[in-house]
Amino acid sequence: MKKFAFVSLGLPPSQSGQSLTVYHLLRKFDPKAYCLVTLKNFYLYGNLGNCSENLGASTYFVRPDYQVIRGLVAIAAKLRLRLLLSFLLRLRVYQYKRVIRAEHCSAVVGCTGDLLDPPAAFFASRALNLPFILYTFDYYSRQWPDSFLRSFADEQEKTIVKGSSAIIVPNECLGREYFQRYGVRPVVIHNPFDLSGYEKNHRVSPAPDGVPAEKTIVYTGAVYEAHYSAFRNLIAAIDTAGIPGLKLHIYTSQSETRLAMNGIKGPVVIHRNLPNDRMPDIQRRADLLFLPLAFASEYPDIIRTSAPGKIGEYLVSGIPVLVHAPRESFVSWYFSRYQCGLVVSDDDPALLSEAIRTLLSNRGLRETVTNNARERAKSDFDAGHVREQFANLISGLE
Repeated sequence: MKKFAFVSLGLPPSQSGQSLTVYHLLRKFDPKAYCLVTLKNFYLYGNLGNCSENLGASTYFVRPDYQVIRGLVAIAAKLRLRLLLSFLLRLRVYQYKRVIRAEHCSAVVGCTGDLLDPPAAFFASRALNLPFILYTFDYYSRQWPDSFLRSFADEQEKTIVKGSSAIIVPNECLGREYFQRYGVRPVVIHNPFDLSGYEKNHRVSPAPDGVPAEKTIVYTGAVYEAHYSAFRNLIAAIDTAGIPGLKLHIYTSQSETRLAMNGIKGPVVIHRNLPNDRMPDIQRRADLLFLPLAFASEYPDIIRTSAPGKIGEYLVSGIPVLVHAPRESFVSWYFSRYQCGLVVSDDDPALLSEAIRTLLSNRGLRETVTNNARERAKSDFDAGHVREQFANLISGLE
């Protein structure tokens, strides 16, 4: 296999979705077959602390530090300084070229997540006459609410997409988007997930004797603008569902104060974020797992093409998934097409309340969607299968 440079913010692995995706993707590769490149101090200032396990490959940290770059990009956006962005991009290209040469890489993989990473990795590969793979964890040109930054990213994306040897997208919806905009056919590689942590531990500890089992809806992960309106609908739905003791339990790193400021309060219990090996037991104690995307946000294109990293673990958990997301989004399309969860794709708390009652009362429906979900987890999200797809793509580069 060719040695490749993997350029991504999500390194090393942590509780964040992108970091875990990178970890599951690369953990079985020979560490000598690739090197990792990221920004200095991203873990401290990018909310990527609490790292779980490290990959064994050589890791390079480029400068300036993440917080410095973030500040400079913000200044460039505020003052409309295109020259500053161009300078920062050239500096990043120079640093990536040094790493790629030193490691004798024969291919470059550039991931989305940062404004400068994809174009810098691409131009470094072009300067060294190496094949480049664009790995999209998100819709690169549409993730910037500032119009100046979005225009810069849009220009870079056109160049990168046209010049890439291959493009990886995490779902079919983003693949269709790139085909419609650029006429290219990306490779769909769903976000990998290690199913073994769920498959080897099927038992859930029962509640203590004498403690009534209340009905619970569980969400695990980050909560931000891409989720707020869907959560507010869920809280309204819980209030009208007429189910005694029904509560939403959220396991997240976001503070209770911040969530309350955005309307996430009421029949809600906020828990601190826990290590990943605790998630199987927590999710299996739930009656329903909630998978939301906002109906009103600054990122409609991101919402439509988003593939949350938690999909794999939700599918394999054995607990019914309640999806509340816009009709045109990937998550609504996927769970509807494969009947692996119950989807409410209208911005309507009343319909969501009805879906809650249906999932909690209809045993046959619960069994159907959870059985379908396990099959989809194995066929689309199993880390071993995804790694094989990625390895074949790398090996096929000329």
